[in-house]
Amino acid sequence: MRYIVFSDLHSNLEALSQFEKEISSISFDRLVCLGDIVGYGADPNLCVDWVRKNADFTLAGNHDLAVVKKTDIAYFNAYAIEACKWTQKILTAENRAFLESLAMDREENDAYWVHASPYQPTRWHYIVSKNGAEKHFMSFEAPVCFVGHSHKPIILEQKPEGEINGYIMDLWDIEPGNRYIFNGGSLGQPRDGNTKPMYIIYDSDERTVEFKRFNYDYSQTQNKIIENGLPAYLADRLSRGN
Repeated sequence: MRYIVFSDLHSNLEALSQFEKEISSISFDRLVCLGDIVGYGADPNLCVDWVRKNADFTLAGNHDLAVVKKTDIAYFNAYAIEACKWTQKILTAENRAFLESLAMDREENDAYWVHASPYQPTRWHYIVSKNGAEKHFMSFEAPVCFVGHSHKPIILEQKPEGEINGYIMDLWDIEPGNRYIFNGGSLGQPRDGNTKPMYIIYDSDERTVEFKRFNYDYSQTQNKIIENGLPAYLADRLSRGN
């Protein structure tokens, strides 16, 4: 089965529109959203509408639950809090109900799927390196796990004897007997020094994971953020990729 996996769209309609064009020529079976559809950007309703209608399954991100008041925002920075409160004011009842309905995690086709981390999913831990990764591998049983949340891609590989290593690669072959955590970066607000949105193609039959990027005009997204009175910092970071 072939999956297209994306995470952390963050109300970025321009990135989503180009993503739709990118995947239109790709053969796939399932479209998966790992959460954080909203937050930061200026098009929450159009983004939730699209995900609700097109994704085969969607999981809850911290920003999704924050706007429906199902997780604490005390740890959010000031920019995220302001964007969250703005989103709460304009979110439609239908989209609010959709975000409220989202599950935290899912097991499907010998894979574990979650927004932030397998270890304490509701505590929103970041997976950005192999440091501390052992507790995450101990928290799921499947051979592979897919996460988002950090906006930074990484591949963590655990050998049968327990050794864990981290990699950043465009294409990865899954080795029998090893276990993996794949972080597919962000579709709407990359933070790895690259402004290009990222998504994953996971082929469970061929046992491959491919990290894909594309160009889009983020200046339109920046203009909308400013025009809607959201913090300028949220616009600026799109041109820095951090």
